[in-house]
Amino acid sequence: MFAARRGPLPLPGVPAASSFRRCSVPFGSVGLFNVALAVLVTAIAAYTDFRTGRIPNWLTYGAMAAGILLRTIQSQPHGVGALSALGGMFVCAIVPYLIFRKDGMAGGDVKLFIALGAILGAFHGIEAQFYAYVAGSLLSMGRLAWHGRLLGVLVNAFFLGINPVMPKSWRREIRPEMLTRFRLGGSIFAGTCVAALSLYPIV
Repeated sequence: MFAARRGPLPLPGVPAASSFRRCSVPFGSVGLFNVALAVLVTAIAAYTDFRTGRIPNWLTYGAMAAGILLRTIQSQPHGVGALSALGGMFVCAIVPYLIFRKDGMAGGDVKLFIALGAILGAFHGIEAQFYAYVAGSLLSMGRLAWHGRLLGVLVNAFFLGINPVMPKSWRREIRPEMLTRFRLGGSIFAGTCVAALSLYPIV
């Protein structure tokens, strides 16, 4: 059985929210259907990323459109829901886009995070994103340690971070082949599942 996270008492004259009609403000709660959709979308993304190394556009763009439509229908007035979805997309795009600009993340991962912002809204989209980064960090360190490459990658990452503020003579050249890439689809799915369980714990 799923139990929704407790929220504040309804105000007089304001209709009580249900699982399918909960979003009345941009950072409000999110319905069970939205959470289930987010888990389903990221599960498909994890599968395609694992099999092909790509997250298809039909999945990410379709999820964005579905998120905007859902949050528009679920909110009164409907314009608030549309704004909450668009705001969630913008907020959830900031960090992934900056990482993408540094060639640290694939475009499909960025679009998947944006889709989560549309479906879950800004607050819970960022929550899922945070858990995805944690899961990705743990999985990547475990994989690197298993292959005996953890220390080397950590050293490269350290110099990659401090090179911009170091004198030229002290900088260490980090060539692209010295970096290690990971597929984030599985980590995004794991992070979304953790965020889903925090919203609707299994009891």
